[in-house]
Amino acid sequence: MLVLLVVLILPALFAVVYSLLELKSVRPVGFAGLENYREVFSNPAIAAVLVRTLVFAVITVALTLAVALAVAVFLDRLTARRATLVQILVILPWVISTIVGALLFRWFFVTDISPGVYLLSQLGIEAKPLTDPTLSMISLILVAMWRTLGFAVLLLIAGLKAVPGEFYEAATVDGASGWQQFRLITLPMIKTSLTITTVVLTMSNLNNVEAPLVTTGGGPGEATQILPLTIYQQAFTHFDFAGGAALAAVALVLNVGLVFAYLRLAKWSV
Repeated sequence: MLVLLVVLILPALFAVVYSLLELKSVRPVGFAGLENYREVFSNPAIAAVLVRTLVFAVITVALTLAVALAVAVFLDRLTARRATLVQILVILPWVISTIVGALLFRWFFVTDISPGVYLLSQLGIEAKPLTDPTLSMISLILVAMWRTLGFAVLLLIAGLKAVPGEFYEAATVDGASGWQQFRLITLPMIKTSLTITTVVLTMSNLNNVEAPLVTTGGGPGEATQILPLTIYQQAFTHFDFAGGAALAAVALVLNVGLVFAYLRLAKWSV
């Protein structure tokens, strides 16, 4: 709790306080009230940024959960030695630095002279993610999913290992199919793991500045300009730290709102 207080809660509170101040560089020189928020939301592009952020986060979390659950179920059925080997391969993207992972993904898939684009061109598929708005967003979603997949698999397979085998044996005796066992036993029993994974993935993607910064740079145009990248650019490119703090406070509210929404949905599904 002390570590979380120092590295998470206090910085968040400082951001909220700074968003209400008038700053000269990073020094408070007066009280601004809601003026920083007014300036931020007077920007006509901010609404599109928030929409893109929600689209990016929701699609990334949904895809990551779906793929991670399939991989976790597959690993749960393997022998210990084979499962360990696959787990190492799946976890690698999560273990390496986000910047390094994004650079690798950009080198292999995104740039116009990348191996991935070349292989697709040999198949007759012309793909240029850096110049196509839709492909650039897809690229950003894929790199974020690839980066967090291993973490999601770890949490879900831990939940799967906690499900008593007797439940499946009884269901098999009763004639339940594999899909019925998955739907009526597996999913309800790992609901806590699914909720935790969803919350962590949502917060991770809503605060992911490295992937858009390295992979697409927010382009082409503003096709992949999402909220974390906008906060970074506002503070450290335009040196508007008060505006960046206001956007960070908006991101905090967005994080907390989505987390509470997930928790309420999980509670209602009991």
